[in-house]
Amino acid sequence: MCIMPSMKLPILIVAAAALVIQSPSRPPGAQGEMQTVILTVTNSAGQYVPNLNSDDFIVEEDGVRQQVAAFTRDSEVPVSLGILIDKSTSMRLPVAVQGKEKVPAALLAAHGAARVVVKLMKPQDEYLIMLFDDKFSVKQPFTSDEKKVTDFLYKNNTVGGATHLYKADGEAIKETKKKAKNPRRALVVITDVHDTSGDKIEDLQATIRELEIPVYTFGMRWDAWRVPGQEAEISKATYEEAVLKMMAAESSGHSMVVDIPDLLSDYTVGRMIEFVTLIGIDLRGQYTLSYYSSTSGPAAEKAIRIRATSPEYQVRFRREAAGKSSGKK
Repeated sequence: MCIMPSMKLPILIVAAAALVIQSPSRPPGAQGEMQTVILTVTNSAGQYVPNLNSDDFIVEEDGVRQQVAAFTRDSEVPVSLGILIDKSTSMRLPVAVQGKEKVPAALLAAHGAARVVVKLMKPQDEYLIMLFDDKFSVKQPFTSDEKKVTDFLYKNNTVGGATHLYKADGEAIKETKKKAKNPRRALVVITDVHDTSGDKIEDLQATIRELEIPVYTFGMRWDAWRVPGQEAEISKATYEEAVLKMMAAESSGHSMVVDIPDLLSDYTVGRMIEFVTLIGIDLRGQYTLSYYSSTSGPAAEKAIRIRATSPEYQVRFRREAAGKSSGKK
């Protein structure tokens, strides 16, 4: 479950300078390569916990406790972020009016959300812009040029055909992993969720698990999801929202759904900023921890468990290097 933190702590954490607490050193008996994990820590209220040290964590690999070799607070490494935007026919609704011109309000809201994502990331980050309806396309290859990205998002306002969400997500994950230049990478999906392809969601789940790219899903919910008295629509809305949450949970990402009529409210804008701030902290991590494995063999075959010494704290993590991330708490 994604618990949204308070705004003040994430901003303070993101603004903090990187601080190296411990330098790498190979302990006696270490047999494997150095393993690096990215950590975020929250308390029972869902707030991020700052100022922890290496001795505040217990690291185990295949049930054997490991010695921390290096520990860093608030890593500032660059991120490669793929952004996939739904431009299917349903994104034309509900129709809004700019002057005398009718426009696809949902699509424009999606582009606005994407601009917020870009605006709140860091200058060294890079972005890949992709669109989909019944076809998938790359509109802007990875670039760190924020203006180039936002210019495209302002200009593109044309909706397309059917919604082949599952296939497009799979393609976007592959494109992000293949073309990103930074080791830390993720995909943001902005959609109204209405998949009409008939594809199997199990195929998408398999891709998410195999490629291990964190997926952050931003749902644009409009009134047809929740028409009063129409149980079928309500049931469909529940399922589609669950799809977004599944995509995020399978990849150790996060999910958020907003109602399109409320997009301009202070509350919704605040939640959107909070969500993007969460992405930045999640990808860079509050802490970076490294250790030398006590056993040889492929990292992907080893089960890592990391927990805080305090029972009040929850730890989320993922491996920096390629390999299977357990994400256990």
